[in-house]
Amino acid sequence: MSYSSWIKNGSTEEKETFLNCPITKKRPLSTAELQVKEKIADGKTLKIKGIPEHVTLTSGVHNRYWVLDVQDVTSSRSGTEKHLTITCSKTTQSTETCVLKDGWESSPVAVGDIIHLEGRSVSGLWTIDRDSGFLVLLPDLLISGTSIASSIRCMRRGVLGEMFKVFDGGSKQMLNGTIVHDIFQKAAMSSDFSPERIQTFASDALRSPNYLGQMYSLKLTQADMRQEVEEYLPSLSEWAKHYLHTSPQAGQKQLTLKLPSDGALSKQDATCSMTVTDFVDIEENIWCPSFGLKGKIDVTAGVRIHRRGRKPIERIVPLELKTGKESNSIEHRSQVILYTLMSSARRCDPEAGFLIYLKTGSLHPVVGNHMDRRELIKIRNSLAHHIGNNLIKMEGGSQMAPLPAMVSDQQACKYCPQKRNCAVYNRAVERDPVGSCSEGPQAFVQSESEHLSQMHLQYFSHWLLLCTLEAFTMENKGGRRNIWLQTSQQREKSGGCAGNMRLAGGVSILSDGVYKHSFERKEGEQTLTGLIVGDRIVVSDQDSVLIGLASGYVTEITVSGLTCSLDKNLSKYSSNTVFRLDQDEGACGLSTHLGNLSMLMENTPTSERLKELIVEFRPPQFIDSLSSVLPRDAKDTVANILKVCLSGLNKPQKQAMKKVLLSRDYTLIVGMPGTGKTTTICTLVRILHACGFSVLLTSYTHSAVDNILLKLKRFKIGFLRLGRTQKVHHDILPFTEESCRAKGMQTLEELEQLYSKEVIHIKIFCLVQYITHTLQFKGLVSIRFSMHFKSLLCSPRWHLFDQKYS
Repeated sequence: MSYSSWIKNGSTEEKETFLNCPITKKRPLSTAELQVKEKIADGKTLKIKGIPEHVTLTSGVHNRYWVLDVQDVTSSRSGTEKHLTITCSKTTQSTETCVLKDGWESSPVAVGDIIHLEGRSVSGLWTIDRDSGFLVLLPDLLISGTSIASSIRCMRRGVLGEMFKVFDGGSKQMLNGTIVHDIFQKAAMSSDFSPERIQTFASDALRSPNYLGQMYSLKLTQADMRQEVEEYLPSLSEWAKHYLHTSPQAGQKQLTLKLPSDGALSKQDATCSMTVTDFVDIEENIWCPSFGLKGKIDVTAGVRIHRRGRKPIERIVPLELKTGKESNSIEHRSQVILYTLMSSARRCDPEAGFLIYLKTGSLHPVVGNHMDRRELIKIRNSLAHHIGNNLIKMEGGSQMAPLPAMVSDQQACKYCPQKRNCAVYNRAVERDPVGSCSEGPQAFVQSESEHLSQMHLQYFSHWLLLCTLEAFTMENKGGRRNIWLQTSQQREKSGGCAGNMRLAGGVSILSDGVYKHSFERKEGEQTLTGLIVGDRIVVSDQDSVLIGLASGYVTEITVSGLTCSLDKNLSKYSSNTVFRLDQDEGACGLSTHLGNLSMLMENTPTSERLKELIVEFRPPQFIDSLSSVLPRDAKDTVANILKVCLSGLNKPQKQAMKKVLLSRDYTLIVGMPGTGKTTTICTLVRILHACGFSVLLTSYTHSAVDNILLKLKRFKIGFLRLGRTQKVHHDILPFTEESCRAKGMQTLEELEQLYSKEVIHIKIFCLVQYITHTLQFKGLVSIRFSMHFKSLLCSPRWHLFDQKYS
C-alpha cells in the first residue's frame, strides 16, 4: 500500500500507531498527517486502558462507574474528603467527579473498583454526604441482609459466612423456627389466625414431606416437634387479635412510630396504632442491584397507621418473623432496615418495617431512616470490599487474602457458627501460630484446629484457592449481573434469555410451593429461545425493575413459548406485565463445595478417616477372599448373574468387579468413554443387591446416573432416585423421592420404610474436586464420600464409591 493510499484507506489503529511511533514524533507532521491526527481526535473514541472486557459500565438507574483516580483532600471548612474521578463509559475520555465526605470518605474505594451512585449529579459532580446520596461498592455482588447484620459485631464472621454457606446440618431449634414461620405465613395468606385454623396448619406442617425429611435426618420424632411448635400457637392468634384488621380489638394497642416523612413530631404525636390490612406476599425474593443487596422478606404486608388528628397512612412494609428470644437487637433491627431499603427499589419507600417475635406475639416498629441506612450500606461496602478482593495476585500466581481481624469478644467467638472456619483459615491461610493466641480471647483457634496437621492445612488452603479462582472465572463470564445490566435482546443473542413473554392461561399448583406457568411471546414475535428443558431460570419483568420475582425450571418449550415450574405464583401481576426469563447462571456456585471442604476439617472420627484417605493418601484396604463377602443364601443368585454377565465382560472389567467386592475403603474404576464402565457398574450393583447390600451411586451428571438406572430398571432392581426431578429422565420419574412421597406419606415410619429399600441410588451433583459431601440415613447409611483423588485429576471418568452395610 502506497503512503497516499495508506493516508486514505489505512485503519485508524494503523494510523494511530504510525503517528505515535518515536521516529514520526521527531519530525514535523505533514498537512495530510495533521488532518489524520485531528480526525482521530475528533471522531475516534479512545478506549480507556485497564478496564476489562467483561466489565459493563452504564449510566441511568443501574449506573455503573469505573474508578479512574482516588484523591484524599483536606480542607479547613469540610475536613477530610475523598475525591473520585469516575467514568461510565469504556470508550470515551469523558469523566465525572464524586466527592465523599461526612464519614463516606472512609469507604474502601480504590482505582479499578466498580461503584453505583444513588443521589443527584449536578454538571457531572456527585456529592455523597451525611444527608444525601449513597455509594455502593461492587454493586453486582449482592449480599444478604443477614450477612450484613452479622458483620456489625464481627466483619470476619460476615466474610466467612459468604464463603462457607453450607456446612451445618441444622438443628431442632432451626427446624422449629422454620415450621413456625410456615404456620404464620399460611395463616397470613388465608387471613385466618383462629386457634382451630392455626392447629390445622401445624398438623399439616408436621406431616409435610419436607419437614418429615428434616426430622428424619435430625433423628427427631413428630411428637418431639409437635411439643416444640405448640408452644408458639397461642401467641400467633394473640398477635392477630391485636393487629389484623378483621379483629374487633385491632388498633387498640399503642406504638411509638415516627416516619422520616412525618417531619417534626412530638413524642405524644408519634404515638399511633397499626393494623394489617392485607398480606401481599410471603418469602418475597428481592434482588436489589441498586444497593448491592438481596433477601427474602418473611411477610410483605399492607398496613394502616392511625394517628390522633391525622389522616391514616397506608404503606406496604416488610414483616420480619423471629422465633428466638425477644431481644429487639441491633442485628434484628438492621435486617428490617435493609428490607425497607430493598423494598423501596421495588415500590414506594415503606420508611419502616416491623419485627414480630412469635414466641410472645410482640410487635416492634423499626424505622428505616437515612442515617441508619447509610451506616448499614457502609458496613455492606466493607464486607463487599473483603469478599471482592479475596485474592492477591503475585508473581507466579495468586493467593488468598487475609480476613478482617478477629474480634476480642470471647463470648461472641464461643457461639459463632463460623468459629471452625475462622480458626482453620487463620492457621492455613494467614499462618498465624496457634501459640500466639492460645492465652487470649481467640483460644478457640487452638481448640478448633489443633487436630489438623500441616498437610491438612495445606490441603485446605490449596483447594480454597482453587475454588475461589474458579468462582472468579465464572463471575467474569457474566453470571447473574447480566440480568439487570443487559437487555433481554442482548441476552438472547448469547442464548441465555427469553424476553417479551406474557403469561398464557392460568397457573396450576404442582405441589406445595411449586407452580406451573405457561409463557408466550408477545403477539407477532416467534423468536426461538436458547433455553432448553431442565434449565434453571429466574423470572423478572422486561424492564428489570422487578428483578428475581421467581425462580424454577423450564419443563417444556414450543415455537411460541415455554412452560416452567416456579416457586412463586405470578398470576397476581397484571395481565399486561411483560416478563423475561433468564438462565440462572449464578445457581451453580461453589458454596456447597466450600462447605464440604469445611466439614472435612471437622474433629470427628468420620472426618479423620476421610482425611487419611483423601489428604494423606493412605492406600485403600481390601479383604482377602470373596467367600467372606458373599452371604451363603446369595451365592446361587450371584453365580447366575456372573454366568450371564461375565461372558460379555473383558478381563479388566472382571478385575474391577472383584476389586469392588473386596474393598474396605474405596475402589476407583478409570476408563475412557466407551470402555464399558457403565456395564461394569450395572453388573456390580446387581451383585451387591443380591448380597443384600445398600449402594450409594453418584455421578457428575444427571444423565450418567439415569443411564445406569435405565439398565437396572430392566432387571427389576428397586431403587430410589434423589435429585431435582426437572433433570431426571422421564422413564425414571416414578422412582424419584418426590413421586414416592406424593403417594400420601404422612409419618416418619412411612418415610423410614421408603429410605429402607434394599438398594438406594442417589444422584448428587458435584464438581469433581477434593470435596466431600455428607448423607445421613437413619439406621441405614452414614457416609461421607470423596468426589476425587490426586491421581485422577485429568480426563473424564466414572467413580463408584461403595460401602456395604449388613
